[in-house]
Amino acid sequence: MILFYIFVFILSYFIAAINPAILLSKKVLKQDIRELGSNNAGTTNAIRTMGKKWGALVFVLDVLKVVTSFVISFLVAKIFNIPFNNIAKSLFMLASIMGHVFPIYYSFKGGKGVATYLTSALLIDYRAALVCIVVGILLILITRWVSLGSICGTFLLVIITMFMDTNFNVLITAMATVLVIYKHKTNIVKILNGKENKLF
Repeated sequence: MILFYIFVFILSYFIAAINPAILLSKKVLKQDIRELGSNNAGTTNAIRTMGKKWGALVFVLDVLKVVTSFVISFLVAKIFNIPFNNIAKSLFMLASIMGHVFPIYYSFKGGKGVATYLTSALLIDYRAALVCIVVGILLILITRWVSLGSICGTFLLVIITMFMDTNFNVLITAMATVLVIYKHKTNIVKILNGKENKLF
């Protein structure tokens, strides 16, 4: 079982470390997206720097890479009759976020992991994830701060996991959440100072 956990973690990390925002910005703009806009290699900055079309493609590719590692892990578990339990699923989420945030292919400087976090959560337990997504979207629509909706949405998942029966491991989910919130530390400071960029 330990070997399966290691397999899931390594597989998820290396697949998630592939960053569409970086690859597309170099092709479309001939520049690294990490040197443009908010310097973040994610969907929001891709929309700001490359436009909605390319930003949407970044989002779709980010989702697909997470789905790919989940499906492979699930199939391996089925083939070898290994339980794809809460720990394995949560490790998949943590490793995917780590890969996206600290990609080995790009000097460990990636995105903030929100799309990766939410996609992973939807695959693991769509009920809990949908609640977090709805709350996050409402906050974004009200405040126009994507970062605030992202932070609150991810934090809410930990609360739900602590008090409700979900398919997440509480400790590993908390680690994944702390990582995403940590990547938003500059956004948090800007929000507190009222200087955070608004989506629209």
